[in-house]
Amino acid sequence: MRILAINGTHRPKGTSTRLTEQAMRGAAAEGAHTEMILLAEKDIRYCTNCLTCCRDVKSRIAPCTIEDDVNEILNKLAEADGVVFSSPVHCGFVSARMTTFIHRTAWTLLRPTGEILGLKGCPEPRLTDKRRAIATILSAGGVPTEMRKYCDTGSPWLQDMAAAICNGECVADLYAGAFFSKELEGEEWSKIYLYRELTDSQLEQAYDLGKAIVRAIKENRVRPYDPLRQIQSVAQPGG
Repeated sequence: MRILAINGTHRPKGTSTRLTEQAMRGAAAEGAHTEMILLAEKDIRYCTNCLTCCRDVKSRIAPCTIEDDVNEILNKLAEADGVVFSSPVHCGFVSARMTTFIHRTAWTLLRPTGEILGLKGCPEPRLTDKRRAIATILSAGGVPTEMRKYCDTGSPWLQDMAAAICNGECVADLYAGAFFSKELEGEEWSKIYLYRELTDSQLEQAYDLGKAIVRAIKENRVRPYDPLRQIQSVAQPGG
């Protein structure tokens, strides 16, 4: 079993990386082969919207006119049984690197042949050979866990896109809200991002997330992508 982590952080030793590494340790403890890709170390360019990929409705992975490292990552994703998408929270959303990568998967791993609520031409997965388990990890710099519903617009979007491009569903997620190494008062609040640190509990949750994604695959609890199910989950309060 292969579990791939796609990490959208700019900091190779930051909180997102540490959480992702813990998740990979948890997956490995369940017997999975693991790999983490740090997007910051790859050549990933902006989508130019040429729609070459969209025009090809037959290929398992549609061709792209841009020659960079994205195709290498897409092939690894296609071979994976589970994929962990991790990112720091930037302005309530995922990082620019993660956003750019997901944009590049939009028609390379999706084809415009689906239908949702009578609307034709909607995206549907190309990778229909198997169902892939999805998990997401977001690490927030200044917003604690209890405030997640007011700032975390990234998780629902990432989970929806990940489920579609991987032909699966999200089986676990973690929002590592901010915890400060010291009590902040007065003007010190302007330094909240400098004092953000991980707790033992958050690291344990990341480890458990890695175990959970493998167990979901072993127990055959991963369903194929269903756009209506995704729409309903996003519409739910706190979703």
